[in-house]
Amino acid sequence: MGDKLLIHTAKAVLAVFLTLSLVAWPLSLHAEEPVLSVLAGSGIPENADGLPEKAGFNTPYGLYVDSQGRIYVADSYNNSIRLISDSKVSTVAGSSIGNDSYGFPMGGLVDGDAEKAVFNKPRAVVVNGQGTIYVADTGNNVIRKISKGKVTTYAGTGKAGFRNGSVRDAQFNAPSGLALDKAGNLYVADTLNNVIRKISPQGVVTTYAGNNTGAAGYRDGSLTGAEFNEPAALTIDSQDNLYVADSGNQLIRKIGKDLVETAAGTQGELLSGTDYIQGSFRDGSSGEAAFNFPKGITVLENGTLIIADTWNSRIRAVLSNGQVITLAGTGENGKAPGPLYQAVLGSPTGVAYYNNKLYIADADNNLIWQMPLNPAELKALPNVAPPSEEVQIWFNGVRLEFDADSKPYIREGRTIVSLQDICRKLEYQVDLAADGTISITNGNRQKVFAAGDLNLQNNNGNTMVGLRYLAESMGYEVEWVPEYRAVVITDSQGVE
Repeated sequence: MGDKLLIHTAKAVLAVFLTLSLVAWPLSLHAEEPVLSVLAGSGIPENADGLPEKAGFNTPYGLYVDSQGRIYVADSYNNSIRLISDSKVSTVAGSSIGNDSYGFPMGGLVDGDAEKAVFNKPRAVVVNGQGTIYVADTGNNVIRKISKGKVTTYAGTGKAGFRNGSVRDAQFNAPSGLALDKAGNLYVADTLNNVIRKISPQGVVTTYAGNNTGAAGYRDGSLTGAEFNEPAALTIDSQDNLYVADSGNQLIRKIGKDLVETAAGTQGELLSGTDYIQGSFRDGSSGEAAFNFPKGITVLENGTLIIADTWNSRIRAVLSNGQVITLAGTGENGKAPGPLYQAVLGSPTGVAYYNNKLYIADADNNLIWQMPLNPAELKALPNVAPPSEEVQIWFNGVRLEFDADSKPYIREGRTIVSLQDICRKLEYQVDLAADGTISITNGNRQKVFAAGDLNLQNNNGNTMVGLRYLAESMGYEVEWVPEYRAVVITDSQGVE
């Protein structure tokens, strides 16, 4: 359908405007579409330091970013802890003792000098303010410590079991998540014991949350009465609330001072013949959302939780208002960088955030990904359709629909719309004066644009305009929600 503007002047005047070139207006939209890109890793399962694009990982699992932006990687099948810093990848500690019959590097339990120490399938790493590194050495059933170039066994005997007490006598069973609080307590997701353990600065191991039977289950309530099912990862917020990726229950749990509760996710049916709940995928309210074996978690400064939804091959967010949204990934398992709504991940297992960037460990693809992430831009839309290539326009909570031949599109970081359609949907009349002045009016709300201000452009017979400039000129608030390719327009003044 061609544009039929309500114009009260000669067609020749309009033709002048249709030939004007489009100028880049000042926008708070992303200058470019946010994309998922490779930070480090060749994609080949190998062990190689050096430039990020040439470095090799083998099933990287957990991530941690310190206060200086240095990224620590629990490089699980390389049995080592790696560091991404100063545009290079290096090995902090760990080595292998040959390959097994399947060709995989063999791990072990060897303390000593960092370059000679041996781990066994480590899955998590955290660093305290003094630079001491703690490692969940999953295959060895212990917690290791790296300090001043030396690796020591910090807690655990090396034998799988469930026992509290001193760090020397305590036992764990496949610990795979770590978090540190401000007092120096180290929390451990003791995965196959189905509990959360705490190691005090004095070196005493206790059960922090979960029953002491070691049995898998699901129950909210008191710390001692709660039940978990293979808790896989931990994060801690500024108030010392712990959040747990409770992978076997397909839930995100919150541990407060005296209470365990479900932060997001729903419980489905048991997988046949297992103790695991059936995983699924669904965005929406926290009580309706669904996950599929989430194994990575971190919390942003505004309380938003970022989830590595591993078997869904997606990165999810639990917003502070309780809404769950998808940030990246299509659900297909593969490898494809690109715009977040199109990007394809393998099995994301670790996430870490620093300075408006999210880092992702992808165990299947042997890569560390990165993507832009501004916490202030994360929003949930009501009744929103799944992300697609179409640009969505929302006005006061209602999605606006456009004809097939006049759909909005993005060009050079700007959202472009049909002037006729957007004004009609916002109930404005458009008038063009003989001198080229354009008046847009709705009741007592009016804006007059001088000739050339709107920088109109012809697209297949439609008169197109930059949406943000137009809407903000009319007094509306405009936000870009990249995970949905959506422009959200809000009328804070009210239309008279």
